[in-house]
Amino acid sequence: MDPRIPCLFRLGIPKPVECRLPDGTGGVGQRRQCISDRGMINQRITHWESPSLLRFQMEDTNLYFRPCVNSISEEFKLLPGPNATSQITRTTTIQITGFAQTIKGIIMCIGMKFVHRYVFTNWSRLLA
Repeated sequence: MDPRIPCLFRLGIPKPVECRLPDGTGGVGQRRQCISDRGMINQRITHWESPSLLRFQMEDTNLYFRPCVNSISEEFKLLPGPNATSQITRTTTIQITGFAQTIKGIIMCIGMKFVHRYVFTNWSRLLA
C-alpha cells in the first residue's frame, strides 16, 4: 500500500494493510481476512467464479464498528474491456443495527468508500 497517510486515516478510519486467504486457497466456504492497522475483518467466501466474480460475507470483526454493524456483504466483478483492459466493480452492502441507523449508515458508507478508493488507487498504481 501507498506509505502516504491520507487525512481520514489520521481521524481513525482503519487503514488497509492486506487481504488474504489464510487457508492458502480460495473457493466457496473458504475464509478471507482483511487486515487493517486497527484490526481485522474475518469473512467467508459465498460465491466464486474465477476470475470474474467473488462474493463474501463478514463473519466477525474486532474493529470499532462491531457493535453497530449486523453484516457486511461484498462482491467483486471483473469484466473484460477494450484493448486488453479490465473493469473491476465492487459492491458493498452493510446492515446497521441499533439507534441512529441512518447516521451510522452514512458514516460507514463514507468510510468504506474512502477505504475502497484507497485500495483501488493502490492497485492502479501497482499495475501501471
